[in-house]
Amino acid sequence: TNEVTGLSGQLVVMVVETVVAACRQMLPLTQANLETWMDPDSELAQRVLVVGRLVSELGGGFVRLVCLADGQCPNVLNDLADVSLHFVRLRHPDLGRCGLDFWYQALSAHLGAESQEDDPYDEETAVGVRGQPEGWAPKDPDRESQRRNDERPLLVPHMQKMVKVHWQAVRYPSEPEQEAHFEWDEFVRFREMCSINITEACLIVTPRWIIEYVGQVLEETCAKPSIPWQDIDACVFVLTGVASRAPAGQDTVIPKLIELLPQLPYPTEGFKALLLRCAASRLVLFTSGYLALNAGPCKEILRFLSMQHLPSIPPLKQAPDPDAKKYCEALACDALKMVMTAARKTIVAADDGNLWRDVVTAVIGLVADVRFNVDCRAQLVFGIGQVLSVLQDWNELQQMLSIFVSRMEEPIQPILNALPAQPLGASAQKQTRDGKAPLELKLYIASVSSVYNMPARDPGLPRPEKHPVLAVVEQHFATIEKVCIHHTQYEELMEQLCLAFSYILGFSREFVPTSSIFVPMMKLMAKCCEQHPQPYYMGLVRSVIGFFAANANEAMDAILVDLTGLFIEPIARSVASNGANPQSMPPPISGAAFEMMAEAVRHWNLSLLSIRNSSWMPEVLDCTVEALPRLCEEGQAVYERTICAMMRFLRNVLLWGDPETSRGDTAAELVELQKQAQAIMAERELRRGKVLPRLVTALVRLLAAAALNNPSRGEVVPSVAEVFRALLMGPFEYSASQLIHSTFKNLPGPLNGALTGEQEPQRLLQQLKMEKGDTRRFTKTVVGVAEQFAVVLKKGQFA
Repeated sequence: TNEVTGLSGQLVVMVVETVVAACRQMLPLTQANLETWMDPDSELAQRVLVVGRLVSELGGGFVRLVCLADGQCPNVLNDLADVSLHFVRLRHPDLGRCGLDFWYQALSAHLGAESQEDDPYDEETAVGVRGQPEGWAPKDPDRESQRRNDERPLLVPHMQKMVKVHWQAVRYPSEPEQEAHFEWDEFVRFREMCSINITEACLIVTPRWIIEYVGQVLEETCAKPSIPWQDIDACVFVLTGVASRAPAGQDTVIPKLIELLPQLPYPTEGFKALLLRCAASRLVLFTSGYLALNAGPCKEILRFLSMQHLPSIPPLKQAPDPDAKKYCEALACDALKMVMTAARKTIVAADDGNLWRDVVTAVIGLVADVRFNVDCRAQLVFGIGQVLSVLQDWNELQQMLSIFVSRMEEPIQPILNALPAQPLGASAQKQTRDGKAPLELKLYIASVSSVYNMPARDPGLPRPEKHPVLAVVEQHFATIEKVCIHHTQYEELMEQLCLAFSYILGFSREFVPTSSIFVPMMKLMAKCCEQHPQPYYMGLVRSVIGFFAANANEAMDAILVDLTGLFIEPIARSVASNGANPQSMPPPISGAAFEMMAEAVRHWNLSLLSIRNSSWMPEVLDCTVEALPRLCEEGQAVYERTICAMMRFLRNVLLWGDPETSRGDTAAELVELQKQAQAIMAERELRRGKVLPRLVTALVRLLAAAALNNPSRGEVVPSVAEVFRALLMGPFEYSASQLIHSTFKNLPGPLNGALTGEQEPQRLLQQLKMEKGDTRRFTKTVVGVAEQFAVVLKKGQFA
């Protein structure tokens, strides 16, 4: 019950008294287990757990009774609070959780979210609210706020005691390996539950009080002749839990602890050596924003992390839990990267511009240390890039980045020296045991693209001829090319390279059109794709088109058109000749290729140049119309993405033939584009015939093929509708109308029986013409035709 007045209240008090009496009999037997871990399977643990579960249910009632007493708290409630805190301190995860649950319920009762019906995301609850009995009403936010304000002074003493005991509970044993029943992963989960309670207690006792209390404990701990490492760890753990609730920079405890970090006596052996270093890393991670605003502490912490903290981790022995050292390593690297990212401007400005050189040099040494996990080393690579990215002197940036890339080239030289004189091409096989590229190659590519997210340069500085990152790519391109062309069989390495090139070209786009390295980069990607085709090559080209097509630069447009044709033409021919054959053309590759194509013809300048000048555009268009119905008939589920991308490509070309697309702009280029698009779609004789009649036939075949695959779902039928709509809205309307009518009228059986009555071909055509201004209604009508096809096809199966 939630009631604590009248008979219900008397009953609740009797229950509390009974549970407290039971605990007084049982808990003295566990006194030793406030320090020593208890055997989880012992008979005593099981007996105490029965009582603990009763305690865990009384948190909500405890808060209500305390508030009802209005400052005159009965002794039995104080005893109940002490009992629950005894459970929190017990060195047994399940028993400790009983105490945590008690205080979690207490906090929830105060905050007004303790009952299931208060959960706004619970579906059953939502239904129940609509069916509440007469007189039910939602809680008034103002009254709830006032209630909490009235309750807070009554709960403060209890919550302060709770925070103090939680600090004791999160302490590790001084020698974890010597505790027979200590389990690290269980204790980590227990600590996270403690952190939740402490964080929520901030709403009652305030974050400032908790931080000041931890500061007192920290002073007492540091005053001891031998500093207990587990107490420092517990202080850090509590502080990182409440730091997000406290106003930044308004306390002295966290800065003092940051100042203390480099001076702590870190153990060099055992599990504790890893655990205290994890605590130090966690504190830095949570205070990176403070460090970014304070150059003095930032400088000391950077030197501590890069020259003392991280170098000390690899020599440490593995802990009983094999994941502990990996976690320690990852946390330390993440902390260093976070500080280098958040404080990058502070780092570059500190010590008259000398600090960053020392830090970057030290971190480069860490990246080169093969004892660190490759993912951790990659984190540090991008930390270096973040610092370099804010250098205003681009000559200095280029010089330092080139030194970094050269340094990362040293570990890959043995790999490069062992390569054959000529690439093996498509016959190259993976040579590593796990089928992944050598780690050194990944780090090398990461170093090339490490500088990104560059802030705007001071406009008063002279504009350099080259972007520093492009200049470094050009300087090291021979090595990059050798790495790529000999390792195309490693998909994850090539995907990383495509992402790297995409980042580089994206943030240096102002300099790319005049860069001599752009075309070689793209040709390299084309060679790699030819050896082992993968969708991310087309994704890179699509990104490049998005970067540069809008600039309408003639030289760049010609490059983009040639590049698009280089990738799309062999794929279009393959799908036209092989149909839905995933072995010959995997669906992800064809889908990415036609998405790239649709992006290219979305831009008027690329459309005009490709239709008017290229030799590949007529062939790609011809192959697309040929392949469309076959892909749908033989493998719609597998090739849906490809089919929809093909439809967008065709629709974009049709739209460029419509004068309305130009919105009254009569520029000579747009007028010429209209004529070229109309000619290639309706007039020019391609290898397999004119496009327009074949396209209408293909669209109708697509509707028929999609009919049995739930046409109202998926994107194929709506994509068909978009192309039909483009045909009926522009200069193709007259020819398309005749073709649509005749194609529907001459459908083979049993489909010819589908279009009767209101769906008769002529009426259907008139309806489509009337609805072509409303995309939603037009699409609904086309979906209805596919559903009619589905009906007659299913009837035909049972005839």
